[in-house]
Amino acid sequence: MFTIFVIIAIILSVIALVATIYVGKDVNKTIDRYEREGDTPENELARSHEYEKASNLRTLSVIYIITFIITIALVFIFIL
Repeated sequence: MFTIFVIIAIILSVIALVATIYVGKDVNKTIDRYEREGDTPENELARSHEYEKASNLRTLSVIYIITFIITIALVFIFIL
């Protein structure tokens, strides 16, 4: 039973890592696009507003909250 819990935890961690890398690549694409557009005060203001509306932090929070809840559930199942 312990082996199954370890395997589930490892798979869950890998999924969280892949999702985090995906979000990071999305941010890098956005930064590259901004660099190509150039730096004008109007562009910087638009970027600031777009960044405030971006859901990257929300997405990462959901990924890690789900990972944490499942891991805690596995720990409780193992203890019981």
